[in-house]
Amino acid sequence: MSEPLHVCVDCEKRADATTNRCSGCKGAIDVLYPLDRTEIRPFESNPNPLKRYQDILPVWGEENLTWLGEGNTPCTSVPPLARLLGVRSVHIKDESRNPTKSTKDRIASATLSRFKGIGVNEFVMASTGNSSTAYANAMRLVRGFKVHIFAGDDFVYRLNYADHPQVVTHSVSGSFVSTAATAQKFARENELFWEGGFFNYARREGLKLSYVEAYQQMPTNPTHVFQAISSGMGLLGGYKGAVEFNRKGLMDKVPSFIGVQQDTCAPMVSAWNAGRSEIAEEDILENPDGLAHAILRGDPTNTYPYIRSMCIDTNGALVAAQREEMHIAKGILESVGFEACYAASTCLAGAMRMAHEGSLGPDSDLLIILTGALRPLVPTPSNIVRHLS
Repeated sequence: MSEPLHVCVDCEKRADATTNRCSGCKGAIDVLYPLDRTEIRPFESNPNPLKRYQDILPVWGEENLTWLGEGNTPCTSVPPLARLLGVRSVHIKDESRNPTKSTKDRIASATLSRFKGIGVNEFVMASTGNSSTAYANAMRLVRGFKVHIFAGDDFVYRLNYADHPQVVTHSVSGSFVSTAATAQKFARENELFWEGGFFNYARREGLKLSYVEAYQQMPTNPTHVFQAISSGMGLLGGYKGAVEFNRKGLMDKVPSFIGVQQDTCAPMVSAWNAGRSEIAEEDILENPDGLAHAILRGDPTNTYPYIRSMCIDTNGALVAAQREEMHIAKGILESVGFEACYAASTCLAGAMRMAHEGSLGPDSDLLIILTGALRPLVPTPSNIVRHLS
């Protein structure tokens, strides 16, 4: 197969595989695969999703594939939910079955596979807990890497891993946004690779795999896809996977993609409802709060334009779920056999809101991505480097 192209989404300038953002306009880098010469293998063909979907992943050489045991999560039809929402079908993709109970395990596998190929062995990242726990778990399984994990003081309790020689944990007295800024400064000063967050294309490509698995597991193509979002990189990955499946003839039509936020921290929904193409000052929350801590991002200025374009292109939407709706959704999920955190419950709450408003028809087939479940609070790291924001 020919090597894929790395291209800036904004200005279409070619990029190098080692960069996270366009050298010219600082836009996001997308990876374009030669789909006429790729093979997307059946779900049952291989237990390793990285091998199954290798042709649509940014990994060069099978020797660089670094599978951490994630993937192959169930995608279950739930008729009681379909009846509740007044739609034809509801399928739930349960990502809580991954090793650290989060879809972010897919990020660690895809990124370490990319990093092996480009020669990165020490890097810096920021997280509200799920991504960092996934990377720390990876360090326990894979030798040759070292990661510096930065988390805000209010999120340290969500770092569910023990101390490890390949992991250095840093805490910052500030929001997620200021924590990421501190982490990037640390990376520059110490000449270390910045993992990139949303702009690390391997993150989006890894998260894409939860969706493409679901597309193959469902008996019919979804008409609507729902996920709770903060930066929106998972939903964007799912959209890219749908476009690739559609161009390969494996999906009749690209579904509508819906991003859901909690109403106490919904800067993207605020901008979307106001018809803005960019996040404005009145959309930003300096100290966001809410039930779903994993998606408490008060300033998505850099990522919103991509999510907005995706929603427009797919006739999708950005919606906010209220606190009471999130409680109800969590209880409903538990009643039908799913363990879900509040971030995952936000996703169902958004679907319930759209159904109540009449935005979903009786011929709708919904795919709901449950991004994870609560983890035990132990172990947690004790060796922590403290920083001021």
